[in-house]
Amino acid sequence: MFCYLDWHYFIIWTKLLTLWKNITLFPFYYFSIPLHLRTLFAPWKKQLVRKKPGFHPTDIFYVVTFNFLSRLIAAIVRIITIICGLYLIVLFFFLFAIPAFIWVLIPFLTLPLYLFGIGKKKDPVSTIIKRSGGNPYTLLINLLKSKEGQFVILRLGLEPKEVFARLLPYAKKSTSSSPLLDALNMKNLSLADLFEMLAISYLPFKNILEEKNLKSEDVLNAALWYEKKQNLVKPPLFMDLAQIKSLPGIGVEWAYGYTVEFDKYAKDLTKNYSIFPLLLGREKEIKEIERILSKTQNNNVIIVGESGTARHALVETLAHRIFSGFCPPLLSHKRILSLDMPAVLSAAPTLLEVKGIMEKLLAEASFAGNIITFIDELDKYCSSQPGRTDTADVIAKFAVSSVGFIGITTPENYHKYLATNPVLAPLFEKVEVNEPDRETVITELELTIVPVLEQKYSLTITYPAISKTLENAERYISNKPYPAKAIDLLDESCLFAKTIEANALLPIHIDRFLSQKLEISLGEIGKSEKEKLSRLEEKIHQRVVNQEKAISVISSALRRRRLAVSSSKKPIGSFLFLGPTGVGKTETAKALCQIYFGGEKKMIRFDMSQYQKEEGLERLIGSVRTGTPGELTSKLKDNPFSLLLFDEFEKSVPEVYNLFLTLFDEGYIVDSNGKRIDARNTIIIATSNAGAEFIRENINMGVKDEQLQKILVEYVLNQGIFSPELINRFDAVVVFSPLSEGHLREVAKLQLLTLNKRLADKKVSVAITPELIKKLAIVGHDRQFGGRALSRVIAEKIEDVIAQKLLAGTAKKGEAIKIDL
Repeated sequence: MFCYLDWHYFIIWTKLLTLWKNITLFPFYYFSIPLHLRTLFAPWKKQLVRKKPGFHPTDIFYVVTFNFLSRLIAAIVRIITIICGLYLIVLFFFLFAIPAFIWVLIPFLTLPLYLFGIGKKKDPVSTIIKRSGGNPYTLLINLLKSKEGQFVILRLGLEPKEVFARLLPYAKKSTSSSPLLDALNMKNLSLADLFEMLAISYLPFKNILEEKNLKSEDVLNAALWYEKKQNLVKPPLFMDLAQIKSLPGIGVEWAYGYTVEFDKYAKDLTKNYSIFPLLLGREKEIKEIERILSKTQNNNVIIVGESGTARHALVETLAHRIFSGFCPPLLSHKRILSLDMPAVLSAAPTLLEVKGIMEKLLAEASFAGNIITFIDELDKYCSSQPGRTDTADVIAKFAVSSVGFIGITTPENYHKYLATNPVLAPLFEKVEVNEPDRETVITELELTIVPVLEQKYSLTITYPAISKTLENAERYISNKPYPAKAIDLLDESCLFAKTIEANALLPIHIDRFLSQKLEISLGEIGKSEKEKLSRLEEKIHQRVVNQEKAISVISSALRRRRLAVSSSKKPIGSFLFLGPTGVGKTETAKALCQIYFGGEKKMIRFDMSQYQKEEGLERLIGSVRTGTPGELTSKLKDNPFSLLLFDEFEKSVPEVYNLFLTLFDEGYIVDSNGKRIDARNTIIIATSNAGAEFIRENINMGVKDEQLQKILVEYVLNQGIFSPELINRFDAVVVFSPLSEGHLREVAKLQLLTLNKRLADKKVSVAITPELIKKLAIVGHDRQFGGRALSRVIAEKIEDVIAQKLLAGTAKKGEAIKIDL
């Protein structure tokens, strides 16, 4: 009985009083009564006529008459609006007072409503637990049948019918679980908690998840996704006074002027906001922008952030909040107009005329009284340097008026053009926009991006797909920051899934799309790839003779990386190849590039003898002084999946060595502008002839590979060729042994086979005989240049002969030309 009376006189009565109060106040705010009282005699849309200089009776009469009529018409319209609002206030007050007071007088008549649960606060968790009786099967089935359960199953990429069918055999087998019962007795459990507990402790459900490569964390996060969506649901309009206050009131724009000319060059973001109006996780930045724009002086903000950090979305979110009324009162009637500066610049041939147009537009905005001017890439219009236009004086003139400005720029351009500008710098307050953290990006995707993409592509986006999107975006997309790279990857993956007629976006679609786009292997390893990985050594030996140790070390690194065993924060592998000229160091790099990246075009080669002193460092990472981009940093940006080959590494200067310490250890370098350039998806090979003679001497003495590597490292350290810090950064230091005559025969055979491949389209070939191979090994043997001397012999003694025969026409089609050395 007490519960019923509490429900009748406290819960429902309180709601009725709130409803009565809000409905009564609705006309007060919707008819903008406070604003109309404050601006009762203000001219209509600020339409006034000013008297011309001199004494002109006709002109004076016209000005007085026009201004009087403007104020009179405005006052009449506002008075009528106020009267209508007041009439409705009185009407609603008495009309809705009747049911509120009747409710007090009819206790017990409402008992049926109470018994049916109307108006009672429902607890779905306790209801589901009570119905289950502690039986995990019943608990899970009831949970899966709830709205949240259906949402979770859908977002995990599971088929509801399949899940229920798989669980059916356990209907009679399931009994109460002691650990589960203990957990169910906990207070303040959410539906997400229930899902997680069942995913961990109920074996049939756990097995279903494991078969689909799903974890309990995926179930929990899918359930939390539902709770986030529910938190966005607003209460009914008349139960929330804040929503009533936020409604666009009648006649709000009557107190502000027209912007006829400005509108020709601008887009009203307040009315035409983005399809992604909810930028979540950026409350701090939005509040700071609102604070600056609400100031009475210097109410101008410059948003500083890298492209892709949602700078524009921040402005569009602010515009949406203003339109919806969820903003400070001082901004509630503002309009954010995006000024199309390229259109303004193209409207006049000279800078003076452009400034004249801008001054006219901004004067109109200032007179209107409710305009915030948004200028994208503000730095382009505040400097006289090449490719830029200096309109800073015009912007500064109106930046001190009632016109608030919002500008966008990058950190680099801010420091270069705006922070040093003595005119604008004091007038603009900076708001930095950085990359959001992982949780914020997930929330933005779930609540803002996913609904739009699902409608666009007519498919369901699962939580594991979102998680895989972030994982792959972080690992393989380095030329964009968050959230842009995650949004773009999710969008492109949805298009890919749609083209193969998938109904739901799954992690496998993210991997397949990125594999196709980047031409690399991702996701589960197929049968052919397993065979290729297990036979890497054999494949590299098809091009490289001897050097078993080097090839073994490299192959092991590639297998670890593909199977995600090695650290993902470092390059795929970094190796120092030590050995004489012509023993296969460069050829090994080419073979590796061909196998891992699909072609030698992915190899980026640097001769370190050309990068000396400070100028060499500037050539690699760029120069602030000249503005020249770096050769290494630029190529890494353009080719993030590549093999970096640094020839003659011992000739690098100490400044360059310091650059490589971070590159080898952390997988990135910093360019001259302070930007990180990602190198985690590269294989790095440094080659050096240092200690070549030392290697020959020790091999002649019979020193074995492992011992040779150890004493060679000690040798180059003692000689000061490389520092211990640098040597320790490499994954391995690999010694390449000099080639014997037997090895040279193998090299000769490989090179002749390669030559015949090139001659295939000429319909001729070289007759490869044991005698030819033996003679080539003898003639091409050179202690100093190794296999490179053999290449020169083949070019001079064989390729020249074939070229002469082809020119003379003496080579017959299909002929195997015999060469006599």
